[in-house]
Amino acid sequence: MKLTLILGLLPLALISSATTAEARYQENMDPNGFVKNLESDYGLVDDDAKTNQSALLQKAINDVAAAGGGRLIIPKGTYRFAKVYLKSNVHLLIEKDTVIKPHWAEGTKTVVFILDFEDTSGKGPRQRGNEFIENVSIRGLGGRFIVDYSDRERREDEGIRTVLCRMVRNFLISDLDIKDNFTVYCGLTMTPTRSRNENVKHWEISRATDGTIRNCRIFNASPGYGLVQLHGAQSLHFEDLYAKGGVTLRLETGAVGYHTAVYDITAKNITSENGRCAVMLGPHSANNGLVHVDGVTSKSSTYAVTIGRGNVKKAEQARNPDAKPGRFADGCSIKNIHAIFGQDAQVKTHEMMNIPEEYYDDLRLRKVTKFFDGPSIGAVKDYTNGTYRVDIENVTLEGFKYNADKKILTPEDARPGKWGQALRKWKADRGIPVEPKRASDSGK
Repeated sequence: MKLTLILGLLPLALISSATTAEARYQENMDPNGFVKNLESDYGLVDDDAKTNQSALLQKAINDVAAAGGGRLIIPKGTYRFAKVYLKSNVHLLIEKDTVIKPHWAEGTKTVVFILDFEDTSGKGPRQRGNEFIENVSIRGLGGRFIVDYSDRERREDEGIRTVLCRMVRNFLISDLDIKDNFTVYCGLTMTPTRSRNENVKHWEISRATDGTIRNCRIFNASPGYGLVQLHGAQSLHFEDLYAKGGVTLRLETGAVGYHTAVYDITAKNITSENGRCAVMLGPHSANNGLVHVDGVTSKSSTYAVTIGRGNVKKAEQARNPDAKPGRFADGCSIKNIHAIFGQDAQVKTHEMMNIPEEYYDDLRLRKVTKFFDGPSIGAVKDYTNGTYRVDIENVTLEGFKYNADKKILTPEDARPGKWGQALRKWKADRGIPVEPKRASDSGK
């Protein structure tokens, strides 16, 4: 399948015409219609994020929705928000260089913006029905806005997402910079319904559907996370995404539950720098549909693209004893891939048998000790072992001493041996405490 979208960053007055074959979001915002300003109409205060003004923003969103929809403008300033629900037909326009800091208590997990039906019935999320919101957007006005939690040190009992998308149809997220500090979770997360109804095929939607995410970046992302993660999505397009650290576009469908899977995903111009990779496919136990990506660049990342075989998480096996390893549909494609070698990649310790031994002295163990900072390894890593097929086209490498002639690396390209043993020896040779041997150390 050939991708056809070339989507520019258009002036606000021209946004209504910015729809093409791959722009899954269909513009319904009237640039001359109903509008409110959060400062002049609701009393928003630019107080350098000293107070939590989430209730004020939520009231304004609810009012605009009650009026039939429209635009809500947040003028330039520094504010604190969290757990803000968008409502149907509301478009949040955030002025360029505005800084949003999350209201985030210690020892908790939070999210800034939620694109999901807000259930006030008291039934709880797992009993929810098929309600959803639609025709919504969060976008910059005149340029990118910023969500900043770079002042928070990573803690395993904490986590944050900038945007969580679940039961939403026809949505746009654009013009966003996220300043991270290696925290838990990806900046943007797409998920399915949490309903316990096993059969949702008759629902209009059951996951984030018909969306476009473009012109978004994250800085200092954790190697275990990144910019975007997809657990549940249908007909989404991603364009002009960048991550410094982590994975830029993470199609790792690892959420435990009935409805985890992604279908009909397209992407263009996905870039990773000093991270793990730009595009990752990891099905776990989900049976996913087609994914087509055109334009992948890695700069000093471990790989540009990684493609993994399915596996069943222990939690999923406990929930569903019949669960089997998942896959992506045959015929997925990733093309126009360029990998640039560097020494500041986030390299998982499991890669010991893929890292050229010449580079062992260049490895620096991170605080999260499952990862090194170290050299790039290659362009494409395909560890599917034939369980499904992804068509790879036009791969180029720049600056690589090793693997320059191997555009796609498979398990056969790894050195013989066990990564866990190699890691323990590497640590012992450098006087680093060595953990006891684990049964999983033989895995790749």
